[in-house]
Amino acid sequence: MEIKHKEWIDTVYRVRGGDETRLDKVRLDKNERVSHLGEKFWGDLLLKIKQEHILAYPEIEPFYTKLAGFLGVSKENLVITAGSDYAIKIVFELFVNPGDEVIALTPTFAMVDVYGDLYNARKTEIGYDSNLNLDIEKLVEAISEKVSLVIIANPNSPTGTYINNNTIVRILEKAQRYSIPVLIDEAYWGFCPHTTFELLSSYENLIITRTFSKSAGLAGLRIGYTISSKKVASLLYKFRPMYEVNSVAILFASNILDNWSVVDEHIKQIDEGKRYLIKELNALSLRTIDTWTNFIHVDFSTAKEQMLLCFSEKGILIKGGIGVSGFDNYIRITTGDIEEMKKVIDSAREVLQNYRT
Repeated sequence: MEIKHKEWIDTVYRVRGGDETRLDKVRLDKNERVSHLGEKFWGDLLLKIKQEHILAYPEIEPFYTKLAGFLGVSKENLVITAGSDYAIKIVFELFVNPGDEVIALTPTFAMVDVYGDLYNARKTEIGYDSNLNLDIEKLVEAISEKVSLVIIANPNSPTGTYINNNTIVRILEKAQRYSIPVLIDEAYWGFCPHTTFELLSSYENLIITRTFSKSAGLAGLRIGYTISSKKVASLLYKFRPMYEVNSVAILFASNILDNWSVVDEHIKQIDEGKRYLIKELNALSLRTIDTWTNFIHVDFSTAKEQMLLCFSEKGILIKGGIGVSGFDNYIRITTGDIEEMKKVIDSAREVLQNYRT
């Protein structure tokens, strides 16, 4: 028997995760935090976990208050979400009806395409040229009364590119003429020193999504948030589940806010590790592309497959590239501290020595 459902869902394809654990590997495939949290911070935090964090329903309002104070906004400007992933989902739920047009970058965060398909949207995709530049004129021109949502990951993944605020303002102002919301996904905020936060007071159609997964390093806890005008936030808040996130996620994120130096130190380690990695790869005559994120792109040319095999054999997880035509031999590598990056360099030297002799 065929169960009634939305017919277009049949065209949506989702890939299941693997059965093999990633927890005993060098995880350079998903742009997570690689190094451990400091022993003192970790130890102090574990002491704060009580059985009530598991047995009782989450108490989220105090975290709204703390996050609002940290950001310098009202808690009515915020919606806590299960990562920026769920934040994007509720934006789709609020603004996009079947058949509506959505403007997005390509390639970009995979869930943007998934939600576009699940909500049966018509997608206008703005791509990159051979220099990894976006066709901004095409993007601005595409904004019309037919569009329900503009989504820009900034910095973008997997490209790692960034759009400056002068350009974002052009997009916001064009979209504002048609009352179109513009979602700026700042998942890599922190690694990138720039933000559209300063534009919030001027553009009611701006929605910023962020996560604690990247610079804060809490990927496994799935906690993020939206920042927007109070009016938009009140609408998005209607789509929250009974409890936005779990108690342990709240506890960890709250303590991160109280100890932001942990994040600052992590960002510093990433910067040092990235500079070391680029320098050593360039010394091996390998071309690299730096990004505004915690990953880089490396051109291994015809040695790409041998390089991936070597990484796999050594338990170094690598996945994906730039996703733009002309960059097929590039590999995306998550950056960590210098000690973790030495493992990458050792493997690269081994492969290239054997490949070039």
